[in-house]
Amino acid sequence: MTIRSILVHLSDTARSATLTAVGLDLAQKHEAKLIALYTSNPWQLPTDVLGYVPAELIDRYAEDVKTAAADAKSRFDTAVAATTVASEWRHVEGFAHDVTVTHSRYADLTIVGQANPDDATAPQGLADALMLAAGRPVLVVPYAGTFSTVGNKILVAWNGTREAARAVADALPFLKTAKETLVVGVDVADDRHIAGADLATYLAQHGVTINVRPVVAPEISVADALLDAVSDFGCDMIVMGGYGHSRLRELAFGGTTRHIMDHMTVPVLMSH
Repeated sequence: MTIRSILVHLSDTARSATLTAVGLDLAQKHEAKLIALYTSNPWQLPTDVLGYVPAELIDRYAEDVKTAAADAKSRFDTAVAATTVASEWRHVEGFAHDVTVTHSRYADLTIVGQANPDDATAPQGLADALMLAAGRPVLVVPYAGTFSTVGNKILVAWNGTREAARAVADALPFLKTAKETLVVGVDVADDRHIAGADLATYLAQHGVTINVRPVVAPEISVADALLDAVSDFGCDMIVMGGYGHSRLRELAFGGTTRHIMDHMTVPVLMSH
């Protein structure tokens, strides 16, 4: 796969500048178009309000949305102007989860922010919804920190499963341009060690050279061992499969996926 279009979800949160910077960096590396998707919730009658709502109140809400979108577009345009990246701005009124899932299906990669429990303005659960429903790789950027490089030194979390294989296939454009790729298996059995070697052979066919490093961590969780490896090896991206399911729109993930989603320290490329 070649990355030709990158979708980045933006809102009124302070992290939108970081998401834009990551998107521009990757768009430049891969000569891709960067599409900014700004979503604004439609007017909703507050649950504690009954009866008639003055039209001017609705009009004021619409004007506030228009002003906020214009300000966000101005910030995005200013960031893009300092680069040679081709870009597109989209403002769509609708709930972030539904709108972003739909638009992500027409992009090669979607960038969203990690859920920040302390920011009420940030859409919660957006990364979860995208990973399960988009059918495209999702790059989740932590809500804290800055990232001057993304994808120079990649850690691949490998356990030989379908989800891990899908993530590696989706990450091939990044693995080909990375300066170094580490395949890390945590507390895996001997046959999975062989699978890691087989992955190295597979990636070599695509011009990717990797190091396979099993990590034995009997006293900590798999997720903590992966995060420790990111720190020890100085990685700036994790590639991993997302394990989970959706039932009646309630999202549930396995322990490793959930822990990484909640405690990531570098951007994480996930596929399901």
